[in-house]
Amino acid sequence: MSNFSWQMGDYIFSLTASLIVGIAVARYLGPEMYGIIAFATAVYAVSVIIVSLGIDDIIMKDMMQHAEKQGGIQGSALFIKFAVAFIVYSITVIYCLINYNGDKLYSVLIIAGAVLFQPFSVFSCIFLINAQAKYTSIARMISYSLSSLLKVILIIFKAPVIYFAFAVFIDYAVLYLTVILMYKYKNYTVSGWYIDIFYIKYILKSAVPLFAAVFFYTFYQKITVIFISSMYSDYASGIYSAAARLTEIWYMVPAVLMTAFFPAIVKAKQISEEEYKERIKTLFYVTTIPLILMALFAALLSPFIIKILYGEKYIQSSIVLALTIWSVPFISFYVISSKCFIIENKLKHLLFRSVLSFILIIILNYILGSLYYLKGFSAAVLISSFISFFLIDLFFKDTKHLFFIKLSSIFLPFIYILNLLKKEPNNP
Repeated sequence: MSNFSWQMGDYIFSLTASLIVGIAVARYLGPEMYGIIAFATAVYAVSVIIVSLGIDDIIMKDMMQHAEKQGGIQGSALFIKFAVAFIVYSITVIYCLINYNGDKLYSVLIIAGAVLFQPFSVFSCIFLINAQAKYTSIARMISYSLSSLLKVILIIFKAPVIYFAFAVFIDYAVLYLTVILMYKYKNYTVSGWYIDIFYIKYILKSAVPLFAAVFFYTFYQKITVIFISSMYSDYASGIYSAAARLTEIWYMVPAVLMTAFFPAIVKAKQISEEEYKERIKTLFYVTTIPLILMALFAALLSPFIIKILYGEKYIQSSIVLALTIWSVPFISFYVISSKCFIIENKLKHLLFRSVLSFILIIILNYILGSLYYLKGFSAAVLISSFISFFLIDLFFKDTKHLFFIKLSSIFLPFIYILNLLKKEPNNP
C-alpha cells in the first residue's frame, strides 16, 4: 500500500471509530457529563499545541534539507518538547486545583496528563519524511482500537464519567508509545541523537510565528466549548460538543491530505515553481467540492442526523450542526494555505490569519453567544472562519491569487459546465 493509502485507511478507521464509539459515549453519559469530557479534551488540545510549539513541519523540512544533521535536529526537538510539557502540565494542575472540583477537576487532570507523552511525536517525523506514514497510521489505529474497546466495556458496566477520562488518556498515551515501538521495529536508533544548542536557538526563533499561529488557531477551535461551559453550563457544552464533534471529524480530510503530500509538495517547490503551484491548486480543487456537498447534506438533514445518532435529548444540537458544518470548507482552505505559507516562509500571513480568527471568535462568541445561545456560538464559528480563512486573502497582494484559487474551487462545477456550453458542437 502507498503512503497515501495508509493515511486514508487510518482516516476512515478513525472516522468510523470516532462516530460509532463517540456517539455511544455521548448517549450514555448525557449532555452534562459529556460536556465535562469535552471541556477536559479542549484543555488537553490547547496544552498539546503549546508543547508541540508548532515545530513539526519545520523539523521535517530541516531534516529533508540537512540529512547530515538529523540527530541534532531530533534530539534538540525532543529536549525542548519535554521541557515545555512538564511546565505546561504543572501550570494546568495548579490552575485546575484552584478553579475546579469533583468530576470536572479529575477529568481535566487525567486527560491533560497525556500531554506528557506528546514529545514522542518527534519519532514520527522520520517516518513521514521517508514516506513511511503507514507506521504512524498503524500506531493510531492500535490506539483507537484499544481506547474504543475500553469505552465500550465502560458503557456495558455503566462506569462513571471519571473512567471515560482514563479511556481518553489511554488513547493519547498508547498512540505515542506505539510510535516508539514502530520506530524500534524499523531498527531506527536514537544513538546518534544529541542536543544542539545552536539548533535550539534557531528552532525557537523560527518557531515563534508558527507556534503563535498554531496556538491561536487551536484556541479558535476549542475556545467555544470553554466559553459555553463558563457562560452557561456543562450541559450546554455537551449539547454543542456533540454536534461540533461531527463537524470536526471532517477537519481531518485536508489534514490527512496535507500530511501525506507535504514532502512531495516541498520537493515540487525545489524542482519548479509551476509544478508546485499546480499541486497546490489540485489540492484545493479535490477537497473543496466534496466538502461543500457534505456540508449541504448535513445542514439539510441535521435534525434527522442528530436524532438518529444521539437521541432526543441532544435535539438542540441540530442547529449547531447545521451552522458549524459550513465552516469545514473554510477550515480546509486554512490547512492547505498554512502549508503553503510554511514552505514559502510567509509565516506572517499564517500568524495574521490565526490571530484574526482568535480575535473574531472571542468577540463574536461574547456578542452572539450572549444574544442567541448555541445558535449564536455556532454562527460565530462560521463567520470567523469565512473572514479569517477565505475573505482575508483578497486584501493582500501576495495572497490575492490564493483567494481566486479558493473561489474557483468553490464554483468549479459551474465553471466546468459553462466551458462545456461554450464549446461549439461537432459538425456531422
